[in-house]
Amino acid sequence: MQVLMHSMDMRKEAKHFDKPFWRSEKNMARAKQKNKKNYHRLLGVVIVMILFGLIMVLSASHARAYASTGDSYYYIKKQLIAAGIGFAALMFLSNVPLKTLQRMVRPAMWAAVGLLVAVLIPGIGKNAGGATSWIPLGGFQIQPSELAKIAAILFTADFFSKRSRGLKDIRELYPYAGAILLIILLIMKQPDMGTTLALCITLFVMLFVGGLNMKYIAAAASLGTVSAIALIFARSYRLNRITSFLNPNADPLGNGWQIKQSLLAFGSGGLTGVGFGMSRQKYFYLPAAHTDFIFAIIGEELGLLGTLFTISLFALFAYYGIRISRQCKSQFGYLLGVGVTSMVALQAIVNMGTVTAVLPITGIPMPFISYGGSSLMANLAAVGILLSIALEGNRGSASRRRRKPLRAVDGGDIEETTKKGKHRAKSSKKRARAKALEETSKARTKKVKKKEIRSRVNASNNKRGRNSGSRVSGAGSRQSATKSKKRS
Repeated sequence: MQVLMHSMDMRKEAKHFDKPFWRSEKNMARAKQKNKKNYHRLLGVVIVMILFGLIMVLSASHARAYASTGDSYYYIKKQLIAAGIGFAALMFLSNVPLKTLQRMVRPAMWAAVGLLVAVLIPGIGKNAGGATSWIPLGGFQIQPSELAKIAAILFTADFFSKRSRGLKDIRELYPYAGAILLIILLIMKQPDMGTTLALCITLFVMLFVGGLNMKYIAAAASLGTVSAIALIFARSYRLNRITSFLNPNADPLGNGWQIKQSLLAFGSGGLTGVGFGMSRQKYFYLPAAHTDFIFAIIGEELGLLGTLFTISLFALFAYYGIRISRQCKSQFGYLLGVGVTSMVALQAIVNMGTVTAVLPITGIPMPFISYGGSSLMANLAAVGILLSIALEGNRGSASRRRRKPLRAVDGGDIEETTKKGKHRAKSSKKRARAKALEETSKARTKKVKKKEIRSRVNASNNKRGRNSGSRVSGAGSRQSATKSKKRS
């Protein structure tokens, strides 16, 4: 619900990422502290959900595990291994910068398409429950559709972050629509309508928050609704799910059995539950008690308080996920955080609605809590991406500290400059050069003027010398003439 409440504000904020943004040192320090707090709080919420999920999987699966394999801890052992692998992926991806993640978009899309094609090849994919959705690998079963969801979210964030100022032409959407449609068709070929539904809802939230024109979103939503209705009527078991949702009592021992047993589990739990491990519905009354309908076992064993505790965990996850997304300065990280948060939160909402008969049965598990190795590993990897977004601001400040400072000499004062001060350094150098050129030009003009003055002075001195010489020669001739007259 947190995702839907903040979507309008986030849609407005998405239009301002192309503007430069500078922070003071105090604001930078506060932002770093907030990033660390959000990082540790989100990680704490996820760890609590994983531990809570492991406890509930152990309680809900031990009877079925003993009946099918002879080992009561069979499912919990596999879930523990998946949790360890997923947590390692979480820690690795939390240290990967956003620029590196953005460069991984195309390889991730190609890998997702390749795995979705491979699962359809006979002899590679494994059929279970009427769907060929798993690839056996070393005692585990990998579900490529879970990895395809993350690849589609990465691709959507990358595509629309590069077009943050809007689409100039509708034809720019064709490559994106073609790639997403290919993934959806490959998932539906398995068939897996639940994963397709979860992916489509997540992408619609990202498109809305990313600022896509509402007429395009409405057109895509109407096309998706028509396609979903056609797919429901195309298979009888999907239509039976809708009819059992509308009237479970019409076939209480058939299609309505699962939902009635789920409601019985909630009803018998009451306020505080029947006690941990004391559920009766898990003894083969409730199908998929440790996977899709584990929320009903939580309600039976821990009561209303246990269900409220579960809801509060996902509410906290959504809150911190949205907070991390909104504090990210990168448009790519912003959309990526929104996609990961909405993927987890909306899957939890749909699962809770299915188990409580608010929504039809979709086959979507509860993130972090339901049994399923591929789902758990994929969700933990997605959380690692979200934690990487939380630390992106701290990485930027650390890289700025590691850079060598630039120094600009202007009038004898040495000034250390950071990324913002590069422009000041360049302008100061330009000013110094201009001043030097002005000074040299002034010195040259002074020299020229001095030369002109000296030449003028010399010329005037020469004229005076000539005039004085002629005067002296005239006086001497007159004196000699007077002397000759006296002698005569």
